[in-house]
Amino acid sequence: MIGNVDSGKSTLVGVLTKSLLDDGRGLARSKVFNFTHEQVNGRTSSIGQEIMGFDTDLKQVVYDRDNATRNQSWSHVVSNSQKLVTFLDLCGHEKYLKTTMFGLVGLMPDYSMIVVGSNMGVSRMTREHLGISLALGIPVFIVITKIDICPKQVYDETLTVLTKIMESKQAGKQVNIITETSDMQIAAKALPSNQTCPIFSISNVTGEGLGKLKEFLGLLSSRVSISGQFGLPTDPVEFFIDGNYQVKGVGTVVTGTLLSGTVKPGQTLQLGPTKIGGFTQVQVKSIHCKRVEVEEAAAGQAFCFCVKPIDKKEVIKRNFFRKGMILIDKDANPQPIFDFEAEVVILHNATTIKENYQAVIHCGVIRQAAKVVEMICDDGVAMRSGDKGIIRFRFMYRPEFLKEGTTILFREGRTRGLGVVSKVILPKPVVAQRLAK
Repeated sequence: MIGNVDSGKSTLVGVLTKSLLDDGRGLARSKVFNFTHEQVNGRTSSIGQEIMGFDTDLKQVVYDRDNATRNQSWSHVVSNSQKLVTFLDLCGHEKYLKTTMFGLVGLMPDYSMIVVGSNMGVSRMTREHLGISLALGIPVFIVITKIDICPKQVYDETLTVLTKIMESKQAGKQVNIITETSDMQIAAKALPSNQTCPIFSISNVTGEGLGKLKEFLGLLSSRVSISGQFGLPTDPVEFFIDGNYQVKGVGTVVTGTLLSGTVKPGQTLQLGPTKIGGFTQVQVKSIHCKRVEVEEAAAGQAFCFCVKPIDKKEVIKRNFFRKGMILIDKDANPQPIFDFEAEVVILHNATTIKENYQAVIHCGVIRQAAKVVEMICDDGVAMRSGDKGIIRFRFMYRPEFLKEGTTILFREGRTRGLGVVSKVILPKPVVAQRLAK
């Protein structure tokens, strides 16, 4: 769920998952916010998660109790659903762009739902979010909200601009404007191929258009097997950590996405890299999926693991964790690196990019500043908007676990460029020995 601030993302999540209509004053969004300050100012500043369940007849499963906790409502939805849709409610305000990019790159969503306020039009941040989704190759569909308060002329202008953007040479999508007579099966089947872009028009207050949107979500299929981002359940374990908690009476809990392999309670894994590049062995005590305890975790899903150090003298606290940490198979020999090369293209940059240029790298769950050490480009000295070339980056603060073929984005405020890691440069033997210690 991405889009400009005040476009109605959190409200739409509340309306869809709680099966209620908004009152126009924040009723629906109050059901999904994580923190009190979000309730006060109405702006999402963290990554919110909600689920929507469908039974065998593709009818929505809803927990009717208004005062139910998330554990109660999620448990009911999971146990009574044949199919689940997970919403990642990302931030719209520009000052939270790093959190939004972390959600798009690190949490590996199947689809991007671009939410546009019909009365606001297509803002700069909407274009930014849309550009990031297209750069990552995530199929996009658009939901135009607030049609109940928008003059027809303004709505028509917003729809025209969106159609023009999506049908442009850069986006290359075939726009499908959803009406009451549209065939949802055709639209849902065409979206995973990433050639089309359905556009919905809805009102969270009157409920207009929500029926078609719910039907569409119920028909969408998972892209785990075709996205190319996930391995097989038989592969070595690789788990990207996107959050951590210290739960009273339970211990350390990490949340994230299992990229490959299978994990069971009692299994030993390596946790790292630490600030100095090392890994520590931990045991998985229990596994939860969607707040429900499970006996096994397989590649392609998001899970929570309760972990405990193998060495009883070790203590894992919250300050132990940082962005970019993973759980990996105990028999693996991970090599954290500082330097890597990437084939990149510059998107928009008012100035030139030269050696010693610094930017924030987003790559999976990694988010760290890096500087340009060397570059190979047509100019030979600098790169500008639209240029392509090979850049050698160096992480500035700590080593990271990085694999060739991974997509990267780098930003300096706004997104400046994107690329693919073409080569990881292993540290020299002396450095590697220090990291191991």
